[in-house]
Amino acid sequence: MPESDLYGPIKDWFEVKGFDVRGEVNHCDLVAKRNDDVIIVELKVKPSLKILYQALDRFALTERVYIGLPGNQGRGKNFRAFKKVLRRLGVGLFLVHTSTLGHRVEHAFGPMPVKARSSKRRTAALIREFDGRGDIDNIGGSAAAPVVTVYREDALLIFAFLEILGTASPKALRASGCSERTGEILRANHYHWFEKVERGIYRLNNNASNEVAHAYPELLTRCRALCKTLLAAK
Repeated sequence: MPESDLYGPIKDWFEVKGFDVRGEVNHCDLVAKRNDDVIIVELKVKPSLKILYQALDRFALTERVYIGLPGNQGRGKNFRAFKKVLRRLGVGLFLVHTSTLGHRVEHAFGPMPVKARSSKRRTAALIREFDGRGDIDNIGGSAAAPVVTVYREDALLIFAFLEILGTASPKALRASGCSERTGEILRANHYHWFEKVERGIYRLNNNASNEVAHAYPELLTRCRALCKTLLAAK
């Protein structure tokens, strides 16, 4: 369905509601006007970034902006995500369905005031991670370097203690100054740095030292210094 085939059905939909409708007005695909109410609809054959840019640009002309698309977009994940973006931007959506009976216009949703929404749970997790970090920072936008999280910092401190102690239990490591979740970190062993010697006793994996020293040289040096300080203070 070409874009021009979307125009007629959406025009009819507005005219039934008492709007005057014109096409290609100052580069806008469709403009509907009823008294002081002005609505712009940008027409495209499929979702794209270009149509989002055009819709956002039209907010300089009116607060009521729609995108018009053919109705055969399916129910896939990509189209659901596109509709979510439209809602977050405050852009409305028309879908034009075609069958042997002709065209049917679906008013999927209208433009709406944009209100920032946040998840309290995710915000709290962000703040916990932010506050729990040490002063070794990650480079924002760098996907290649391993990210230093609070969990990884805790694991590195355990690593540094086991370098000195050789073997130890979670209880002994916690008593020395490691995280309260030391047992969880050792049992999960996400980074494959640790191995169980016997029940409740752990040591470093033989292959871990070179890997950790190469990946986290600065943070490991600081963890080693902290371990020595904590052990000397006991």
